[in-house]
Amino acid sequence: MVNYVEVGNNSVSQGIYTDFSTEVTFKHKALSLTTAGLLTFENSKENIFAAYFLNIGGSFQVFKHDVSISTFYLWKPFSENLMETNYGVIANLKTKFIGLSIGSNLRRYGYTEEAILKNNILNSINTSIDEPLNLMYKLSFYQAFNSKLKLELRVTNYDTFIIQQITNPMAMSKLTYNLNPKLELYTDLGIMQAGLLNVRINYFGFYCRGGIIWKIK
Repeated sequence: MVNYVEVGNNSVSQGIYTDFSTEVTFKHKALSLTTAGLLTFENSKENIFAAYFLNIGGSFQVFKHDVSISTFYLWKPFSENLMETNYGVIANLKTKFIGLSIGSNLRRYGYTEEAILKNNILNSINTSIDEPLNLMYKLSFYQAFNSKLKLELRVTNYDTFIIQQITNPMAMSKLTYNLNPKLELYTDLGIMQAGLLNVRINYFGFYCRGGIIWKIK
């Protein structure tokens, strides 16, 4: 189980925002299922419940390196009328010092069922727009200072509840401290700058995240 509190600012939050998230992972041998929810408090949001995430995958070893492949679903209601839905698949390779993730997602923006009924929108009218086959990537570097303190640096275009376009990378760092075999504390720092080919993007800004990782066996 992973719990965190995130505080940040971006070009659409209209001031400082605060996020609360809980993520639960169930594992059975090589299979895993992860489900997560996000609550957000910011001036630009009409609703508190901001996102739901579901991931189903499997793991195995290739030349003694950990490899996993999973499929995921991400739902983000922007308001009572508009929502974003993502479906995708992603593969991860992890060695002692390097991690690499490559995947793809289909993103759909559309009206909610409530908005369609409220506005009497006909079935013949298209109420969504698709953004197909967006590339997802993450390159990570791992450094263990000792048996308890670990650092991860990464460049990526996605996080648990955010998937950027390929040209919009984010720089992140994660510091983890092992209290005991079942409990870890961690903190994330992230910068979401304007994309490589864009003057500015919606998620331009920064965040600071702190939480706990609780392993239940």
